[in-house]
Amino acid sequence: MVDDVRYKAVSGTRAFSVIGVVAQPAAAQTSDWKISIYPAFVWVPLGINIDVDVPPFEGGGPGGGGKIAEGRFDGAFFGGLSAEKGRFRFDADGLWAGFGGDRPENPNFTVDVDAVYGHASAGIALRPGLFVTGGVRRVALKYDIEFNGENFERKPGIWDPLVGLAWHSSADKKVVWHAIFETGGFGVGSDVEVSTGLRLDWKPVSHFGITAGYSLLYFKLTNEERARTFTVKQTLHGPVAGIGFYF
Repeated sequence: MVDDVRYKAVSGTRAFSVIGVVAQPAAAQTSDWKISIYPAFVWVPLGINIDVDVPPFEGGGPGGGGKIAEGRFDGAFFGGLSAEKGRFRFDADGLWAGFGGDRPENPNFTVDVDAVYGHASAGIALRPGLFVTGGVRRVALKYDIEFNGENFERKPGIWDPLVGLAWHSSADKKVVWHAIFETGGFGVGSDVEVSTGLRLDWKPVSHFGITAGYSLLYFKLTNEERARTFTVKQTLHGPVAGIGFYF
């Protein structure tokens, strides 16, 4: 019995057969998830379009609406992450942006906006690379409006359900493409929301890369308070660029 135990311990053939059975599944498990982290994006807004419909002010003050003629951009920050395994994919991102604009002709008004967006979605592959998605976007806004000498403020916060399609090329390639289209709101949060984007990741070295693309977000929001209705239509679009870490 002692000799038999010693033989099994020193037998190269038997030792390797045991190690192979145990180690191989463990290596496969660690490589299933594809994780991408984008700690910071730079957004260059080429278009900030705001249509505002302001209700009459209390005490008979004027109301009205119009399109911002001179847009301005104060700054923005956003980042995101994604995880993909087999047929399933998860994406999340967040954005803060400060922007506004002026309308010098009648009706004269100035708008300043602080916006915080949070977005999360899950997707299931219909075919390799093509996903049908469902998710939610949190939109928290603060509008400061000066309208014909009167001040008007709103702080709407909404949750928008979203559905859409996304295409992501293989995460194992040096260049990875991403294309998304989502729509939502449906009157649950905003009246309607549309977002779309095209982006690529370039990975010159392992676990690190550069990402760049173009994105657009449009929504129409109607906010009612004390029998007064405030309506805004807003479009933001422009190129984005950032860095990525891949695991």
